[in-house]
Amino acid sequence: MSLTSINRKNVAIVGGGIIGICSAYYLHKAGMKVVVIEKDEIGKACSYGNAGYITPSHFIPLAAPGMIKKGLKWMLNPQSPFFVRPSLNADFLKWLLSFAKKCTKEHTQQTQQVLLDINLKSLELYQMLSKSGDIEFQFHQKGLLMLYKTQSGLDEEAVTVAQANTLGLNAEILDKEALKRLEPNIDFDVVGAAHYPEDAHISPFEFISSMKSFLTKQGVEFMEQTEVISFETDAKAPRTISSIHTTKGKVNAGNVVLANGAWCQKLAKGLNFELPVQSGKGISITLDNTSAAGNAPFSCRTPFILSEAKVAVSPFNDEIRFGGTMELGVLAALESRGLSSNRITGLLRSASQYLPAFDSRAIDRSQFWSGFRPCSPDGLPIIGPAPNIDNLTIATGHAMMGLSLGPITGKLVSELITGSTPSVELAPFLPNRFN
Repeated sequence: MSLTSINRKNVAIVGGGIIGICSAYYLHKAGMKVVVIEKDEIGKACSYGNAGYITPSHFIPLAAPGMIKKGLKWMLNPQSPFFVRPSLNADFLKWLLSFAKKCTKEHTQQTQQVLLDINLKSLELYQMLSKSGDIEFQFHQKGLLMLYKTQSGLDEEAVTVAQANTLGLNAEILDKEALKRLEPNIDFDVVGAAHYPEDAHISPFEFISSMKSFLTKQGVEFMEQTEVISFETDAKAPRTISSIHTTKGKVNAGNVVLANGAWCQKLAKGLNFELPVQSGKGISITLDNTSAAGNAPFSCRTPFILSEAKVAVSPFNDEIRFGGTMELGVLAALESRGLSSNRITGLLRSASQYLPAFDSRAIDRSQFWSGFRPCSPDGLPIIGPAPNIDNLTIATGHAMMGLSLGPITGKLVSELITGSTPSVELAPFLPNRFN
């Protein structure tokens, strides 16, 4: 099945990660004819190896007070969890300047309710998807723990817990005894934790694979190993995309969705508009969590974050995933260079510090995965109509919240294209806020 006629009910989605696949689902449900174009395999990029968190608790944007100071300090440590690779690239420098301007208390206060609301709406959609019968996936609403080795760190988190309670989100501080009661089968070397019981988690690739299987049976077309080369646009105003040139031929569609994460900036430039998205490289490793006796070495029910080290730990049935780090400014220069040994060493060392039973010497470093998160300069996703093209919708810039915000982003994309009332207020996320 090929989309050969320009029809407003035909939609081409560029990008087959969590955002693209959820957009395809809700557009299909709205009666649209959909093709998804992916340069690799569906769900094998940033959506593949992430922690799988659905996080109403993450209502503080990446552009938060203190991030610049922390970033400068961490730049001196090659094993730090946050690293900015020096670059003279003009787009990257412009992005850094915009990011620095947003790292204020005022910006955080203005955006935290917005981020909480959109995360809660996405959580609600995940709950509905788990009961829909369309797809099968692990959905666990077991909360999230933010673990702290230092009292000063726990005291800072207590401020966030208080903010969460003020905003209507359940959260509490746990001392070591309360933490042990919640997770009796695992030993943490920490002073305490913050507990966000409303958070949930899924197995990301399982979710995307099940979604793809369902959509394929429903007639949605998937063009994998297919790279978008350029767009052909009408000369008359308002500009519209008339066709998409790919490595496997031309695709015509009445509407186009740009949802290819960290790579969307390049395609936007080809359409003569700026999309301020930079890549943030993250790494993870997924380990067998069983033993000969059938007992999991890390027998926990609740996902947790090693907070000072910025390492996320997620239990998936018989597996456990360790992931983290944010390395900015790496896509153009380092995409072909593979994983940083320093990032791996830093993550493994941190895990051992919080988890005395964790033996990093037994880890096969060749099993580490890396992916590129699309980061906006203000820490909010970019969702809405392209500023100068009539039939192009943007859905990117989710940073670490892509998995969390997948369903609500897909639903908003569908609502924008079909002209329905948006499920949440769109103004904070519109692409034209950067102009």
